[in-house]
Amino acid sequence: MQILFELAPLVAFFIAYKIAGIFVATGVIVAAVCLQVGYRLARRQKLTPLQIGSSVLLLVFGGLTLALRDDRFILWKPTLYYWLVATALVGGHLITGRPVVEKLLGGDIVLSHQRWTRLSFAWIAVFLVLGCLNLYVAFNYSRDTWVVSKFVLLAFLMIFVMVQMWWIVVKWNGFPEHPPIDERHSNETSH
Repeated sequence: MQILFELAPLVAFFIAYKIAGIFVATGVIVAAVCLQVGYRLARRQKLTPLQIGSSVLLLVFGGLTLALRDDRFILWKPTLYYWLVATALVGGHLITGRPVVEKLLGGDIVLSHQRWTRLSFAWIAVFLVLGCLNLYVAFNYSRDTWVVSKFVLLAFLMIFVMVQMWWIVVKWNGFPEHPPIDERHSNETSH
């Protein structure tokens, strides 16, 4: 149910675009995100930095699209978001010496610093590629193709997350990376 709530503004944007075009669709997604954020705040739910960043970018670039009647602003919004996330991942790592991905995902996953760093670089690369793909589609294909590409890029991100989780669990045994000390000790004494 939560995923439907998260995707509702994008689905509303798609439907509005198909019915009335890019400017109406931009107004619809801005309104939908405002309602979504308002609902979360009314229920005293905490907004994540990613939700705040995406909402602010959407309000600014959606607002500019509507005020100036220039759809190039809304076309740039996803790329700026992806690149800002990649920049935050790099900056966080440089400032703290610890991958931000470890802080975000590290609750139940136990990996070495080297593996968290590799995982962080993979996330950075994915966000940089998504930003580039958005720009490529936005400025080389029709608006119809760009609107559909929002779902394709989201699917690409979901596939990356699934492959990443498989890799962590199967290849790296990330739950946990090393057996508990008691288990290792009992294996040594049973031989």
